[in-house]
Amino acid sequence: MLLITASCTLNKVVKKHGVRNLEKKQKNLTINQSNTNDIRSILGPPSTKSIFDNDLWIFIEREITHEKIIKLGKEKLLTNNVLILEINDFGMLVKKDFY
Repeated sequence: MLLITASCTLNKVVKKHGVRNLEKKQKNLTINQSNTNDIRSILGPPSTKSIFDNDLWIFIEREITHEKIIKLGKEKLLTNNVLILEINDFGMLVKKDFY
């Protein structure tokens, strides 16, 4: 029984949500050069959109894993990245914020 428990704890399960490798992919977007078609081909559809004077597209990447058995399976946040892109009326990227 100890062998089975030990082998289960070695393999951590990571739950991933949103755009994978967001930090790496966002580097391919250039302000005043990339347009909405470039953004969709690199990142896919946005997690959410907001419409003000310019469009705001929000992309999220989140990774969660379970902690050690001692902590009774509580979840631990590994990655929580957010990318906010501001797009003008012509479909060009005018601002990029990565958090």
